[in-house]
Amino acid sequence: MSETVKYFYKGNDTDLIIYVKSEDAVKKYLAAPAISKLADTVEVFQIFANSDGKGVEGQLGEASHAQLENEFGKGKKTEDILDLILRNGQSKSARKTI
Repeated sequence: MSETVKYFYKGNDTDLIIYVKSEDAVKKYLAAPAISKLADTVEVFQIFANSDGKGVEGQLGEASHAQLENEFGKGKKTEDILDLILRNGQSKSARKTI
């Protein structure tokens, strides 16, 4: 079994969530961050928010472009935002998957 970890970023307007492969993968990434290493760290290249835009619980959906621009500014690529969330976010939970 492997663990998928929910990684949380407390935003000014919208709180964001990404899924990472493991706590160890994040530690390795943060020791030598590089966009090219994201595939070894992030489970899916998507950024999520719940319907309220606050917190880590609730029904999650993919964050809109407007939500991401409000938090990080215009013109940011998904990879850049994932990097920022890994650097400034925190682990919230782990769940076991097969």
